[in-house]
Amino acid sequence: MKRAAIRATVHRFISRLLESREDFDDDSKLDELGLDKEDIEEMIFHLEDELGLTAFTGEEDRMIRSAKTAGDLSRFLIEIGRH
Repeated sequence: MKRAAIRATVHRFISRLLESREDFDDDSKLDELGLDKEDIEEMIFHLEDELGLTAFTGEEDRMIRSAKTAGDLSRFLIEIGRH
């Protein structure tokens, strides 16, 4: 899967959660956008399903703890897409 496609999918999903009320870029902090740990967890599971990716539980747990920006989510999905 191409990096641009993954990034676009991440941005589209975040926009839906935010109901398109804010502009953001890859460096936007998820918590500053109003997304909490539960939102991030939901995003990871949804995006994996939408993109046809599967991560090990440990990888998902690490990402839930460390995802701070939209770019972090894209990088994680690109990483697990390489497996």
